[in-house]
Amino acid sequence: MSERDSLMQKESLAALDLKVLAVQRTQPNRWWNWKQVVSPFSRLWLILEGVAFTSHHGQEFTLKPGQLHLVPAFSYHDCHCPDSFDHYYVCFVTRLPTGIDLLSMLECQFQIPAPPHALATLERLEAIYPDRKLPCFDPFQEEYKKFPARVEREKDEVKPADWFESQGIMRLLLAPFLRSAHPREDIHARAATRFLAVQEYIHEHMNERLSLPDMGRVAGLNPNYFSDLFKEVVGIRPMEYLARRRVERAQYLLATSAASIKEIAHEVGVPSPWHFTRFFTKMSGMSPSSYRAQHR
Repeated sequence: MSERDSLMQKESLAALDLKVLAVQRTQPNRWWNWKQVVSPFSRLWLILEGVAFTSHHGQEFTLKPGQLHLVPAFSYHDCHCPDSFDHYYVCFVTRLPTGIDLLSMLECQFQIPAPPHALATLERLEAIYPDRKLPCFDPFQEEYKKFPARVEREKDEVKPADWFESQGIMRLLLAPFLRSAHPREDIHARAATRFLAVQEYIHEHMNERLSLPDMGRVAGLNPNYFSDLFKEVVGIRPMEYLARRRVERAQYLLATSAASIKEIAHEVGVPSPWHFTRFFTKMSGMSPSSYRAQHR
């Protein structure tokens, strides 16, 4: 099985946790001007009128009527509107059982001609979720940063048939992007294709003391052989990968929650706040409090 086929296999897609966080039609003007925006959710824009610009993944895009544009989760991007434009936006997550967002691991054609059904399906999606709107449009405001976690915690009150329909709408809109998708060349993509069970185990037991024998047992391999094979496939040793996952989780919690350093340390499996601060500073280059101040 090829790398792309492994990541995009039907079993993984069937288990995808796809949730709509916000959907709305808006008409921004010159205030729509943001730099280095990054969020733990993906964005889908349908341009209806006017012109705007965005850049990410080393590319610059002109947002014109009739275009459907995708910004995957955790993608740094700039956006700018010189006058005004009318568009639909959807904020959503596409989370694999490992806890990693599928779209954040893929490269694809990020802008395509909108299919004929795009406007009608987005109008229907908004009708299903009439109250799911962004709390504000400034991505650096506290209420904006907190809304994804808040919505994900909320119980989905829509009728089963409407939920089922919304899943179909999102898959219909995302299918054209997935046709051109291939795995990004990063450690998460490489780990997901070969060691999905290990990733799931790390995600489910993040707050516990995990060892190399634990991960080797999940993979069904001798710990030393597992470590060597993991490094060959992923590029780093399993324990270093675990450390990076812990730091990434801590960064997310620092930027999006009011949890204390002690609470975050426990959440990522480093019970001592002192050891967590040393560990985080060594891995990220700054202390947890400095990271929180810079990203909030």
